[in-house]
Amino acid sequence: MKKRRCLLAVLALVIVFGSVSVASAYTTVAEVRTSRTSNTSGRIISDVTYSTIVTTATIKMTLQEKYNGAWRTATGVPVKTVSQTKTNTRGFRLPYTLSLKKGKIYRIKSAFTSKKGTSTKTFTLYSGAF
Repeated sequence: MKKRRCLLAVLALVIVFGSVSVASAYTTVAEVRTSRTSNTSGRIISDVTYSTIVTTATIKMTLQEKYNGAWRTATGVPVKTVSQTKTNTRGFRLPYTLSLKKGKIYRIKSAFTSKKGTSTKTFTLYSGAF
């Protein structure tokens, strides 16, 4: 399994009436794992954990294929994008098994979006090729 880990720490300071308070500060740990289980099938998992409960958390995984030396959204497969949203959560895992084309090289683009109050954080991770 190929692993990519990302640790994002965002700390926001808000000055209100001369005092300093922390608003919407939380840490995010995310990971994307892939494995090609056969010539025509692959298992993908994206997971995310927050240091606090967030109002909403979304993972959107997009299958990309290598084409002429660049990455593009996969073609010729039944499912290209998988997405799930959870509310009032500290994180979750999104596993999925994809149909693939024999002989093609793929990777997963995982977009993680979280909302807490009026603050929104978004970042993207890419898996290694599989």
